[in-house]
Amino acid sequence: MVKRIVTLDVLRGFALMGIIFINIRQMVFGTMEFNSLDLQIIRFLDVAVDHRFFVIFSFLFGVGFQLFLSRVEAKGESKPRVLFLRRLFILFLIGLVHHYFQPGETLLIYAVIGLILLPFYKLKSSFVLIAGIVVTLAGLYLGPIVVTFGMFLLGHWSGQIGLFQNPSRYKLGLRITQVVSLLLIIPMYFAQQSIMDKTGALDVAFAVGGLPVSIFYVTTLTLLMRHGVVQKLLAPLASLGRMALTNYLLQTVIILTLSNLLDWPGTVHVSTQMIAAAAILLLQIISSTLILKRFRMGPVEYLWRLGTYGKKRMVKQQ
Repeated sequence: MVKRIVTLDVLRGFALMGIIFINIRQMVFGTMEFNSLDLQIIRFLDVAVDHRFFVIFSFLFGVGFQLFLSRVEAKGESKPRVLFLRRLFILFLIGLVHHYFQPGETLLIYAVIGLILLPFYKLKSSFVLIAGIVVTLAGLYLGPIVVTFGMFLLGHWSGQIGLFQNPSRYKLGLRITQVVSLLLIIPMYFAQQSIMDKTGALDVAFAVGGLPVSIFYVTTLTLLMRHGVVQKLLAPLASLGRMALTNYLLQTVIILTLSNLLDWPGTVHVSTQMIAAAAILLLQIISSTLILKRFRMGPVEYLWRLGTYGKKRMVKQQ
């Protein structure tokens, strides 16, 4: 059995926590009559959450790409890329269905852009790093789709060098990146606001303002997870991340159900949405922890894996 990299599970859980606070507002448009609490929450989301967490998910997708192919090859599979294509196709189908309920969601985009990663798999890590940086910087002008692919490449690079398997080896680089990203958060936020005011290009503006925040989150959590005490404290978050796909889809189901039952469209306040999102996360953390005590993975993760490997190969992977 392949040993899980707990830091990646924690990062997935953390990203999932941030994404629900954005998705709930995108799926259900509430009242435009904001009270003082609503305005404070919106300001906080604008600085710390909006467009900050999809970058982390994109980076983790790239890490997962590298880990999947390298592990499949290590197990002697003759056609690892075929398995990855099957994996992407299943993700595409899931995203297609999910897109019907949440237009613009990311799974469909990931499945399509993920195809472009394949030619980079065997390239030298130095080339992948340079390509990732160039594409990501280009994305600051071209928008989130380009940033997404840049993060795919940087995630792939981090998998190549074993960043999360041995973070202590890269402690200095992580610390420098953490400090630089922290120092850039405020000026890049003002750049975000300036781009929005002068051009109205929201996607580009959020890409500029969100990138340093996302990098700071990832480097900080990665450094903290080197300590056993932190690992124990964040174990519930790791459970949430181990079932990230299941929980991501369930969030949509729960949010739309609450919206219909409580007649939210046009009436719900941002503060109410945030309370609901927090309650959903708490419920998912508890349920994920309980499920993973009995099973190795969540139900959607199991079906995704089964569709990728097939029943016979699935047995061998256990």
